Amino acid sequence: MGNIIEELYYGNLRPEESIVPKDSAYRSINKEITAYIEKFKRELSEDEFKQLQLLFDMMDQVHSIHSKEAFASGFKIGTLIMIESGYSS
Repeated sequence: MGNIIEELYYGNLRPEESIVPKDSAYRSINKEITAYIEKFKRELSEDEFKQLQLLFDMMDQVHSIHSKEAFASGFKIGTLIMIESGYSS
């Protein structure tokens, strides 16, 4: 990665693409989610399953918005900590 400001400017800095949760439950829960989706795909009509997919898409959008806001908030807090620690030296 080059200059971080340039990377930000060109849109090359994408931390969400490299995050792999370390929590041991992550993969297990994902497997359960996949199993439920497959179950619903078999049991629901095509229209009902499309509606369920729409619900999942909306939930993903809400989660993405929340994650973006949490990232921005953490970044701001980190920046304030850096500023504060620089002034107290």
